[in-house]
Amino acid sequence: MTTTSQIPRLRRGVKLIVGMDDQPMLFDTDAGTYHRLGAAAAVIINQFDGARSLPAILDQLPQNIDAAGRQRITRLVDYLRSKSLLEGGPPLRTRPSERARKRVDGRHVAPPHVGRHEQIQPPRWSGGWMLPRFMLIRTYRRAVAPVAAALHHLPVRTLSGLFLLAAAGGYAAGAASLINLSGGPRPPARVFFIAVAIQLVSIVGHESWHAIVAGYLGTPVRGLGVAFMFWVLPIAYVDRTDSYRARSRLGRAMLAIAGVCSDGVVCGAEAAVAVASSGTVRQVALTLCAFQLTMLITNLNPLTQSDGVATVEALTGSVNLRGRSTLILRCAVTRTPLPPALARMRPTVRAAYAVYGLLCVLLGVVGTVVSVTWVLFIVIGIVKGLLA
Repeated sequence: MTTTSQIPRLRRGVKLIVGMDDQPMLFDTDAGTYHRLGAAAAVIINQFDGARSLPAILDQLPQNIDAAGRQRITRLVDYLRSKSLLEGGPPLRTRPSERARKRVDGRHVAPPHVGRHEQIQPPRWSGGWMLPRFMLIRTYRRAVAPVAAALHHLPVRTLSGLFLLAAAGGYAAGAASLINLSGGPRPPARVFFIAVAIQLVSIVGHESWHAIVAGYLGTPVRGLGVAFMFWVLPIAYVDRTDSYRARSRLGRAMLAIAGVCSDGVVCGAEAAVAVASSGTVRQVALTLCAFQLTMLITNLNPLTQSDGVATVEALTGSVNLRGRSTLILRCAVTRTPLPPALARMRPTVRAAYAVYGLLCVLLGVVGTVVSVTWVLFIVIGIVKGLLA
C-alpha cells in the first residue's frame, strides 16, 4: 500500500520555472527563494503529479533507470523534502499574512498573481553575521517604474555602451582631479559633513539604477534597505533576488554593474565641479571624488557580496559563489555531506570553492575586529572628551 508521504508532490506555493540561461529552478512563493536544478532533476520533478509513488514514476519513464540512478533520484527527493519543497517535509515557517492557496488540476500550485515576485513580502531582517540587512521600503520599485518603462522606447544597447564609457571616463576624471587639485591646508569639518550628506543622495541613486535595470528586465526589486558591513559600515541595497528570472547574461550583468556605472558618471560630474570651482566647493567636490573611488574599490571587492562579484556571476552563469564556497567549507570542517548538486563537483573545483570561502571568512573576521576596534576608539575618544 502506498501512503501519502511516499508520493512526491510539490508543496503548495512551489513552482517549477525556467530562468537564467534556460536554467530550471524551483521557486518557493512563500519564502521567495529559488532552488537551482539540473535538467535531469527538472524532468523527474515535472512527473510529480501527486498520484504516483516514486517507484511508479521511475518505472513509467521512457528511459531505463539503473540502480545507481534510482538511488540518486531517491536522494534528490529526500533533499527536496528536507528543504520543505515537497509535501510531507519539515513544517515551513509561514508569515501571518500568508495568502490561502488553491488546488489546480489536483496539484498544489500558487495562483499566478501570488506566484509573481511583486507579492512577496521579504523579511525585515536578513543576511549573515558579516552583512546583516534591514528592509526599509518594500514598494521602492514603484518609484523607479516610470523610468524603467521609458527605457523600453529607447535604444537601450547604445545607451548602455555610452553609460559604461561615461562611467569609466568619470572615474578617470575623478582620480586625475584628486592627483592634480588636492593638497593645501586641511579642510574644515563642515566640508566632510556636506560631502557625506551629498554622498547619501548619490548612494540612493546608485541603488535606484539597480532597480531601474531590474524593472526593465521584468524582475522588479523587492524593496530598498540598509545593510551593515561587519555591523558597523552602513550600505544601502535593493533586494534583487528575482534577477534569477532574467535569462540574458548581459542583462543580469548590466543589472549588477548599473550602480557602479551611476557612481562613475556622478564622479565625473564632481570632478568637473572641482576643476571649475575653488574654496569650499572645490574641497567638497574633491572629497566626493574620494568617496566615489573608495566605493569603486568596495564594489569590486572579490571577497564580499559586491557588485563586481555579481557581475562575474552573471557573465559566467555562476550562482552564489560566496554562498556555495562557505557551504562547501562548512561541510568540509564539520564533515557533513554536501547537497547533491555540490557533491557532483570535481574535487579540484570543490577545493577552489573551499579556498575562496576561507578567504571570505578571514576577511570577515579581520573586518569585524578592525570595525570593533575602530568603534572602541571612537567611544573612548568621546568619553575622554566628556570627562576633560
